[in-house]
Amino acid sequence: MEETAFFSIKTTLFYVLMKLSRKSPFREAPLQPLLLRNLQLRCGDWSIRSLRVNRHLQPFDRVAPHTHRHGQLLLYLRGRGEQEVGDKKWSVGAGAVFFIPDGKKHAFRETGPRRAICLVVDLSGEGPRRWGFRKGFLPAERMAEVRQRVAGMGAERSQGLELSAGSAALLVLDLCRRACEKGGESIVSKSSVVRRLERVWKIDEQGRWPGPKELALRVGLQKDYLNRLVRRSCGLTLGQWRARELLRHVELDLQKGVRISLVADRAGFQDQNYFSRWFRKQTGLAPSKWRK
Repeated sequence: MEETAFFSIKTTLFYVLMKLSRKSPFREAPLQPLLLRNLQLRCGDWSIRSLRVNRHLQPFDRVAPHTHRHGQLLLYLRGRGEQEVGDKKWSVGAGAVFFIPDGKKHAFRETGPRRAICLVVDLSGEGPRRWGFRKGFLPAERMAEVRQRVAGMGAERSQGLELSAGSAALLVLDLCRRACEKGGESIVSKSSVVRRLERVWKIDEQGRWPGPKELALRVGLQKDYLNRLVRRSCGLTLGQWRARELLRHVELDLQKGVRISLVADRAGFQDQNYFSRWFRKQTGLAPSKWRK
């Protein structure tokens, strides 16, 4: 998803005016607002005050502990880090969801090489108060839907049409609430088929990671049937699940300083240029630039 797709005329004007103001909360802040929509949308006893997309800025890698007089929904679209809420901490990756009650101290520390991007929905009303603190995870299929809707909001130039922003906010709220309902997180991340895949995810005798066909053989299921089970359990195809796991090991090798040609060979790519294109598609950066 291109970050420039988030920008709108209204957002840019807001950001410029705030930077000129002495009272600007972004003057020395570690965040840049890529999109801001004031909605004041009410649905039952839930009120959505605003929706925005924040990107962390260099050289900042931490948002200091703070509180709000309203509740917040945080959905991380990109990046890795550690979310602190009260005296507890959780690992964060793309798809991580947190509902933060009003008055609850929270902070974020970035640990990945890419700047984190977080979708923030400000909430008020009895619904969020009763809901309290929740955490969950959105699978890849749902994340793609959210990214598409948010990008569409950023591309919208019309001054009179706010229905798209309102519908996008309601969609995000509904998906994230479902992800945080009791048992939702375990269903997504701890299904039996995923646990079986994790057990057989090992390099072969040649030092390479297994492909989709080999994974199906190791699990003992037909590839098409395994693909359907994986998609049903975590929203990813078998190939996407493998690409996610493969990327983790590739990033570890790059961090250790392993030669890119050797990293590509271990990942099963005979052509280093093809490996570079694959890696850029996954991360947005070439392997050499990512390592820097």
